[in-house]
Amino acid sequence: MNNPVNIVQLVQELSSRSRGRACVVLTHDYQRQKEWAAELARQTGSEHIDLLKLFIQEKILGDKVAQFLVPKLFDFLESRSQAPVLIISGMEFLKATWTGQSNAVKQFASRIQTWNKNPCLFFVLQYDKILATYDFGKRHQYIYIVDQRETLAL
Repeated sequence: MNNPVNIVQLVQELSSRSRGRACVVLTHDYQRQKEWAAELARQTGSEHIDLLKLFIQEKILGDKVAQFLVPKLFDFLESRSQAPVLIISGMEFLKATWTGQSNAVKQFASRIQTWNKNPCLFFVLQYDKILATYDFGKRHQYIYIVDQRETLAL
């Protein structure tokens, strides 16, 4: 691994970005995703939500899962926290509902790249080859996507 990313520092610097105030970490360890995200939140003073747990606990959300397309997800997250950074895990079930949309991954990546609102969004998501190879362009100095294997241990 060349130049591993200090993930704690990346989260802490996210709120100083003028745009592109969102980032994704792709994990290969789905079973420990939630715990890793919670620990990252603890170390950075961020808030963590696990969407799967939230949608199970809040019946109204669970009943509307099919309506949570990419734009709706970002609208929902914008109003979900007062913390500077919101770390989100457990969203694979939502991503699965997007499989019928040909441009969903591109739309998600585009929202990551252009997000300039509060809170900053930091997604911890199961590895996705399409997302991992998405071209965010050379003109942007920010990190948008990181493979968890290329980060320093928490």
